[in-house]
Amino acid sequence: MTIESMKKTKFSQRTYAEWQQAAEQALKGKPLEGLKTPTIEGLTLEPLYTKEMLDSLGNALPLQVAAVQNSKTKPGWLVAQEVDAISAKDFLAKIKEDLARGNEMIVYTSFQKMDWTDSELEELAGLITKYPLYFKVTQEDQEILQVFDFVGNEQMENVQGVIFSEEPVHVPRNVRTALIDLLPVHNSGGTIVHELGVALSMLAEEMETGNFTEKADRLWFRFAVDTQFFQEIAKLRAFRVLWTAFCSAYGQPAKAVPIFTETSVRSYSKLDPYVNLLRAGNATFSAVLGGADAHTVHPHDFLTKPEPVSRRIARNVQLVIKEEAHVSHVADTAAGSYFIETLTKEYVDAAWNYFLEIEEAGGYTEAMKSGWLTDDIQAKWMEREGEIASRKASLIGTNIYANPQEPVKDAEIDYSHIEYATAKRLATPFEKLRTRSKETLLKTAVLHLGPLKDVKRQSDFIVGYLAVGGIEPLLSPELATADSINSFLAEQEIDYAVLCGTKEKLAEVIPGLAAKAAIDVAGKYPQEQLSEWKQFGVRGSIYNGKPLTDKLEQILSLGKKAF
Repeated sequence: MTIESMKKTKFSQRTYAEWQQAAEQALKGKPLEGLKTPTIEGLTLEPLYTKEMLDSLGNALPLQVAAVQNSKTKPGWLVAQEVDAISAKDFLAKIKEDLARGNEMIVYTSFQKMDWTDSELEELAGLITKYPLYFKVTQEDQEILQVFDFVGNEQMENVQGVIFSEEPVHVPRNVRTALIDLLPVHNSGGTIVHELGVALSMLAEEMETGNFTEKADRLWFRFAVDTQFFQEIAKLRAFRVLWTAFCSAYGQPAKAVPIFTETSVRSYSKLDPYVNLLRAGNATFSAVLGGADAHTVHPHDFLTKPEPVSRRIARNVQLVIKEEAHVSHVADTAAGSYFIETLTKEYVDAAWNYFLEIEEAGGYTEAMKSGWLTDDIQAKWMEREGEIASRKASLIGTNIYANPQEPVKDAEIDYSHIEYATAKRLATPFEKLRTRSKETLLKTAVLHLGPLKDVKRQSDFIVGYLAVGGIEPLLSPELATADSINSFLAEQEIDYAVLCGTKEKLAEVIPGLAAKAAIDVAGKYPQEQLSEWKQFGVRGSIYNGKPLTDKLEQILSLGKKAF
């Protein structure tokens, strides 16, 4: 086929009904509903989105697209990576090196209190007139804000950026200080609807007094972005739509407002930390496609102690996307996507309704004081934990495809990052299991009650299941009788074993078991059957979907403490 003939090739049009028929045939009788994915917020992700679905949004679609694009000042985003420094001199040296290597903001995050000399403040003043600033300062660390005294009046208009301060601060006109911070909601386990609804409620309290326009000029927003790729894109777009609706409710035009994002630590793990690179890349791509104005990538070893190379890699995550994907040249890359536009509208509707619920509860402050909002967020967090524990959701290297030989780092996040040290993380229960396994003497085995080719699938599943808890079982040869099982367990001094075999083989050998080891069977069996086998030493079963953490804790409790 030539290039010219390829250009003339036309693809036939297919209808949704034809796709549905083909999908049902491929599923071989399974219901098409199984292809739909429910989200933690109660929305449903369709297996296929069509133009007809987009058209069903009607007049809401052009208004939605306009709201997203008009509330962002320009295409692209700023690379805002943190700098780890031990002194003002060290900070200046490192920030200049980072700026030369792709960083685009002066990011200061109060790692520790620094003493600044006049010459150092003057040098910093020269930088903040050329690059936007992003300062996060504590009550004890305000000295850096004296930098504005070293900026000449003719240069003051060039000073732009944001400041997160616990105390009111006096800053140049183009520096925003009124933060609507959604990180606490996210880090306490909140869903996308929680984040968006709370953002509106916090805005409502912020705008109760004072001049709306003046306050809007001081606003900036901070979101964490997790690994649900399309949902996180829709979250940021939905917020811009909600901001426009909020302004409209006050009879005000919607001004462009900056959204600062950072990679969520909720899905980060100390186990197999290089997988955090994939999580960071995924979340970062969501953030920039969703329209973030500035973004921070937390290094893959952020939960322990980031190394200089990991900080460099984190910065390069953004630079690769910026230079290779070219998304920085487009104001709203996701505009017109059947999937993302539909999902954006669904989040807008759900978040607005949740905002109204918070207002009925007395507003954000009152809802927090009463515990209503905290309880609602906690309920969703427990649901999310349950999905991870049962493997309905995956954390690669943590609750699936774990490496039991991997050392567990016991270092913790530095106190200066207290907001992350206290964040709820999905990997925490598994990290505790792995640490406990290193402190426990436990001999385990997977018993093959048939040829390996017949039991390998079960055996591999059990090995992977136990690996999540840092347990490495001994794999037996084929054991055809109860006597051979009893002998193997005694000779190897096994504390815990799992039987892998057919239902018929299990029924044949279990009545003859007489071992001191705790025994489970591989596969899901009726409770009546397990109760019958209990008299022969079978304690339970392991199967796909069985909660991991509780079972692995029970198994580890069979061991002895290592000295």
